[in-house]
Amino acid sequence: MSLSGVLLVILILLTLLLAVFHYSSKGRKYWFFRNVPYREPCPLFGNFGATFTMRKSYTRMLQFFYDNFRDKKYVGLFQARRPTLMIIDLDMAKTVYSKEFQCFSDRVSASTDTQREPLLRNLANMSGAEWKAMRHIVTPTFSSAKMKAMFPLIADCAQTLKNTMLKESVDEVNVPSLMSRFTTDVIGSCAFGVDPGSLKNPESPFLKMSQKMFKIDRSTVLKRYCRTFFPRLFKLLNLRSYSEDVEAFFTSIINQVLAERRSGVQRHDFLQLMLNEQNTNSCFQMTDALITSNSFIFMLAGLETSATTLSFCLYELARDQDLQEDVRKEIMECLERHNGLNYDAVIAMHLVYRVVAETLRMHPPTPMTTRLCTAPCTLDEHLTLKLKDPVLIPIHCIQRDAQHFPDPDKFNPERFVDDLNPPGFMAYGEGPRSCPGARFAQLTVAAGLAAILPTFTVEPCERTTPRIQYDPRSVMLKNKGGIWLRFAPK
Repeated sequence: MSLSGVLLVILILLTLLLAVFHYSSKGRKYWFFRNVPYREPCPLFGNFGATFTMRKSYTRMLQFFYDNFRDKKYVGLFQARRPTLMIIDLDMAKTVYSKEFQCFSDRVSASTDTQREPLLRNLANMSGAEWKAMRHIVTPTFSSAKMKAMFPLIADCAQTLKNTMLKESVDEVNVPSLMSRFTTDVIGSCAFGVDPGSLKNPESPFLKMSQKMFKIDRSTVLKRYCRTFFPRLFKLLNLRSYSEDVEAFFTSIINQVLAERRSGVQRHDFLQLMLNEQNTNSCFQMTDALITSNSFIFMLAGLETSATTLSFCLYELARDQDLQEDVRKEIMECLERHNGLNYDAVIAMHLVYRVVAETLRMHPPTPMTTRLCTAPCTLDEHLTLKLKDPVLIPIHCIQRDAQHFPDPDKFNPERFVDDLNPPGFMAYGEGPRSCPGARFAQLTVAAGLAAILPTFTVEPCERTTPRIQYDPRSVMLKNKGGIWLRFAPK
């Protein structure tokens, strides 16, 4: 029997056992006793059975609760048997992000055995003092000066993207696949210090391994669910978040690069910054294993999110040819004024940044974020959260709320004319635990657009879906059936 079959049988048995436990215990009344509006959960899956069975996307389920409890400040949910408070009120969300950050300094992360899976010991999964120390090291990587020094690496990848598109057939392009090849090269160059060669060679080993990381199938969904909500069973079955060959491949690459750097090679990238930290007398011990795991999370957090943003952005521009032409004119003017694709040219592309921001508002790759209550906190006169209470902030729902963005289903970059970070926009999160790589992601997407639009007109093709329907297999926002477009050479 296959792994997915074994897991399915185990989960069916668990369902039967937990059904008895569920209806005979008070756990399902957690929010009832706290006087929090909530929806009665079912055994094993809580309020998300339709997501687990892939009938509805996670985002669609969050939208259902957001719409049905819109007149409340929050609603109590159950993810499996884990009670989670979903914040609806924008001011309360900002309180959790920033004002009361000392009480919500950690993310809700799956239980991780970093001895067995060392790649999981990274900034995203760290908490407390260890997270604070690592964040202090990582943040300078994304300063304006560091980004300017790193941008030639991004620009080289963007030029390769254009050259590749000129050589390959562009009548019907699976855009997410092509953009993943581009962002794989960017991340490989800027985080790992290597050239993955993904654009030049679709069979690149680096690309194949990165695709394996993001593979979505029933077995992967079952494993993630088991790891998140049944960590002891996950460990008992000796399951892994990523296959051993993926871990071995990326660990080997970084070990090779570290050996080169220690022989005198220098480079403006993320790995070099951590290596420099290792060579200081800092009280934080930066080991090779930590360098490896945090280079890995750079790819995990940046590769698919940037590729997805670029794909949705091109989809929206293909549907609005007038806007596309305005963006093209701005790009060409900036490239001419600053003598080519460089850092100064890209940061001068104000309309491009508004278009990217509006893409992220409508289609944030990560549609929600979480915080864990690390100290008792009174959010309002009716609710005090207890230690280890999970909190969920539905980014996609808030950004599609007409109260914050009128006519929210219309793609309108002019929303960002006066402010690139208006109230209600939280695609990168907010507060001390917001995405440290936001600037890097913006530069990557802008460079991709700057490489494509002066050379091609982006148009719908026969396989272009008339509307976006999010794939129920993926927590990250992806269009079901992909995004297919035509790129007509100018």
